[in-house]
Amino acid sequence: MTKHIADAFQFCPRCGAETQATGTSPFACKECGFVFYFSPVAAVGGIVVNSNNELLFLVRGRDPGKGKFGLPGGFVDPGEPLEQSLSREVMEETSLTVTRASYLCSFPNQYTYRGITIDVLDVFFECRVDSFDPLTAQPGEVESFHIARPSLEILDRFAFESNRRAVEFFLTQE
Repeated sequence: MTKHIADAFQFCPRCGAETQATGTSPFACKECGFVFYFSPVAAVGGIVVNSNNELLFLVRGRDPGKGKFGLPGGFVDPGEPLEQSLSREVMEETSLTVTRASYLCSFPNQYTYRGITIDVLDVFFECRVDSFDPLTAQPGEVESFHIARPSLEILDRFAFESNRRAVEFFLTQE
């Protein structure tokens, strides 16, 4: 059974009072007045391009979307700037060093893990790297890589619609 994070707030995290208004945003406790907004968490994604204008696609090694395509990226850590998060995630998942990154676009997403869905704002950057060598997959996270110009077959195999939309947007900028 999958439920949104807002549905998980059955008790006030401040005073412990039970609520009858699960699933509402903002969560508002009638007992103590605590208010919590279910704002999206931030994630970054890199459209990594080589000197031949080919893109780097990941084959995801775990759910959600195991076996489907994705872009290098992940959640932004607390206190971490987007650009730093992008460089960290690309390095962790691919062993590549981003030499230049520029903001491209953003799209809303939902991420379901272990039955709980959270809202995510995916922020995408066009990333340049000197080379796709050495390309090393992060064990457990990345099954393999696919380097190519985007095709309908690739776009139809994305784990997340936001990734597909970002690649489509990138293609309109060329």
